Amino acid sequence: MSSEHPWYRSIDADIADRTRADVGFTNLLSTRPYPMSPEALRGYQDRHAALLRYLTISRDLLLASVRGEADPAIADTLLRGQPPCRGRDFHLKLTERQLAPPMFFRTDEAGPGSIVELQSPGCGWEMAEQVRDVYRRFPEHFGAPSRPSASLSERVAAQMRGSLGAEPVVHHLVNNASRPHGVHYFVQRLREHGVRHFGWDRDVVGWRDCTLVRAHEFYDLRYNGFFDQWMDACDQGALRFDHPPTPLYDAKVVMAWPFWDRTRDYYPDESRALFPYTAIITPDGFPLADGEWAGLDEYCAMGAGKRSYYFKFGSAHPTLNWGSRAVYHSGSLSAAACRRMFDRILADHAEGHHWVVQRACRHVDPVTALTRRGEEISMTAHTKLSGYYGPEGLIAVMVMHERSRKVHGSVDTALSIVY
Repeated sequence: MSSEHPWYRSIDADIADRTRADVGFTNLLSTRPYPMSPEALRGYQDRHAALLRYLTISRDLLLASVRGEADPAIADTLLRGQPPCRGRDFHLKLTERQLAPPMFFRTDEAGPGSIVELQSPGCGWEMAEQVRDVYRRFPEHFGAPSRPSASLSERVAAQMRGSLGAEPVVHHLVNNASRPHGVHYFVQRLREHGVRHFGWDRDVVGWRDCTLVRAHEFYDLRYNGFFDQWMDACDQGALRFDHPPTPLYDAKVVMAWPFWDRTRDYYPDESRALFPYTAIITPDGFPLADGEWAGLDEYCAMGAGKRSYYFKFGSAHPTLNWGSRAVYHSGSLSAAACRRMFDRILADHAEGHHWVVQRACRHVDPVTALTRRGEEISMTAHTKLSGYYGPEGLIAVMVMHERSRKVHGSVDTALSIVY
């Protein structure tokens, strides 16, 4: 893929050189790095500890519920409707090593400190790397970095060594990655920093050589031919899972646990501060952020301006848990469309799949993007900020801007990073 502007030419050539693919860069570039105050950036850094505590509490709470040591309804929100090979019977056999919290993960935030989704490991690592490289290649336009700015791959490789030892060996599954070409690119960047990969490096001949298994959702792990061997190796301390073998980290319903009356007391206030108010939708309705109860028909009858919540599919399902799928702004629906949406939600509820409402948060910024032909596009755009984290803390912050309320990596999305 060729382009007229040198920024895009440089990224396209880099992608082709490292992957032998001609997919090129598939987004727009903002003309400036994202301006973030030191205080806001420090918030990203400080949230790592709170996020790990939230993940650990949620893991422990799920296991307590499965084992009968806490309300069984807690596990039901995640596991009801799942077959034994993925449900309670499976989780009863999991060990602490197998359920260690995720090593690498990404937050998606409607504004700094307002996390609307948490993914392990999440996609887009390569996009942040590519944007940084453009900034480094064209300092006359983007300027010098305002803070230390090692590449993402260099920092990920260093943190893998810190957690796994001097010679980490990775098996990275890409079956449910939304950007498999991006994963392949980032694998090559990691290999340049000495992180060997199964399927890429000659001396990595089998699963026994691997010390880290990376996947983008639970199903990809659970139905892999090596799964039983990986589980045994993990229990013996020879292997780590990046995404642990549980749907706990795929399901948005878990964001409701810090607010839910059955689980609220297990979480400190810092966990609730991480997310916009989130509640589980039941056949009888759901509690609003102000504590008032809203029946389903009552909610539909509210004016669109008062329906300031998103409907989000909350359970674990490989076709609905990524991208912007199964996410709807209820204020954009008519009363009749809202009622039809609840009919769908109730049908899923009967099958054991939960939906949540999440208070809508919006952050807009003025942004100027550059097209491949070098034309500037200025707009006031919806903003999504993604914090990329590893075992030792924050690695990078990438920012997406789009006119649409749903901000995801489309061809019209402008990218920048905190630099």
